[in-house]
Amino acid sequence: MSAVPLRRWFLSLGCACLVAGAAGAQQAYPSKPVQIVVPFGPAGSVDITVRIIAPSLQARLGEPVVILNRPGGGTTIGMNAVAAAAPDGHTLGAASFAFAVNPYVLERLPYDTLKDFEPVTMVARSAAVMVVNPSLPVKTVTEFISYAAARPGELNYGSVGVASSGHLITSLFETLTGIKMTHVPFTGSSPLPPLVAGQIQLQFSPIPTALPFIRSGKLVALGVTSLQRDPTLPEVPPIAETVKGFEAYEWPSLVAPAGTPREIINRLHQEVVKVLAEPEVKTRLLAAGSIPAGMPPQEFGAFIRKEMAAWEKVARGVREGEKGR
Repeated sequence: MSAVPLRRWFLSLGCACLVAGAAGAQQAYPSKPVQIVVPFGPAGSVDITVRIIAPSLQARLGEPVVILNRPGGGTTIGMNAVAAAAPDGHTLGAASFAFAVNPYVLERLPYDTLKDFEPVTMVARSAAVMVVNPSLPVKTVTEFISYAAARPGELNYGSVGVASSGHLITSLFETLTGIKMTHVPFTGSSPLPPLVAGQIQLQFSPIPTALPFIRSGKLVALGVTSLQRDPTLPEVPPIAETVKGFEAYEWPSLVAPAGTPREIINRLHQEVVKVLAEPEVKTRLLAAGSIPAGMPPQEFGAFIRKEMAAWEKVARGVREGEKGR
């Protein structure tokens, strides 16, 4: 064999090896456990949703799916860990309502919400529910508005922290109804036990978190924040029937560090869609007050931008209000 054909043979062999190696690298994902960072404590709506899908996602990916709770900093501690992680699909973040509003309520973010993450998919969407202590002499949203309007600043409402979804949703409710209440943040803990104890009078809570208290009769549900009745609480009317323009959701989702290869993003989305189609997963999500979504990456990215625009005014108002306290 002459020198030129021999060289061509080696070049062809090298190219073949490179192609095979690249194909093998693509097929290798995931090559180790996939970690989902939940920037909240355990048992919240986002945590519940992620834990429902994790076993089936693990089975489909062929590697352990590990849930890591990293609360604090208004979700920024956990999400910053995701932004700083290697963009190889082995670290994901559980994004939600706070992900979209934090740029407007926090003076400094350690990351750029739109530039430092890749949208993967919205896993589910759940309305919040307006719940009150049974001792309050109200049974409807209209009665609550009248009761609160006659007592400006006297009623207390809870949230899991300043600028949390509960805080912002209640602020929107106050703005649209003209009532004034006092915010009591329970940073790092749930406001629902204090509500049951009568220490506060109102809470806008994710449905999955509030359901056990509603079903046990310890709290009374007055309305839901979706435009239609929620299948989990079909007897509870939408607040929008009384307060025009009122609408809000929690939306547990997955994001990855910026630069994560598109084929990995697409694989993760496709696997989550398959998981959400499993009857047992769907049943568990619906029972927990979450409606399966499976939104594609590009559509989910557009949704995040839309959500940021929709809540910017309310979020900035909350921020200015906290400065004045």
